[in-house]
Amino acid sequence: MNQPNSQPINHLAQLDDNQLVAIATTGCQQAFEQLYRRHHQRVYAICFRLSGQPSLADDMTQACFIRLWNKLAQFNGDSQFTTWLHRLCVRQAINDLKAQQSLWRRFLPAEDIAHQDVPSVELTDYHLLDKCIAKLPQRTRIVFVLCAIEGYQHNEIAALLNIAVGTSKAQYHNAKHLLQEMLA
Repeated sequence: MNQPNSQPINHLAQLDDNQLVAIATTGCQQAFEQLYRRHHQRVYAICFRLSGQPSLADDMTQACFIRLWNKLAQFNGDSQFTTWLHRLCVRQAINDLKAQQSLWRRFLPAEDIAHQDVPSVELTDYHLLDKCIAKLPQRTRIVFVLCAIEGYQHNEIAALLNIAVGTSKAQYHNAKHLLQEMLA
């Protein structure tokens, strides 16, 4: 009985992303599951670097894939699927971070929120640089990750975060300075 179900899944593993998207848009959950398996680690890495917290990154990753399922029919193949997925995930992760910050602002005094920006996370499985990035203040961390790791330009970051280009550049400079201090 397991044989018939495993055959189509094995066949799906051989398809490229565009073919899987086409099949998944018809409602095929196995095709979507294959996309999830291929891209889960990359999406989690983006979410982790932006959030600095493993539990939050898990939630953000799940939200990204829910959004992907809902937006899959909008992928038209003009770019690589990975590029399209990356943009979708970055936007979703930033929106999740903004929503979380807004929620905490309603319940905590401003001085308590500032302490939320520097997570106390045990990251024994991650490299030293990832540990240091996680310790950056939230806005500084987001700008640094988007610019240095994900390759966004300051004007793109400014548009995503609704900040001035100069603020993006200043946050990036601040992140580099803080990381140099941490790594020294």
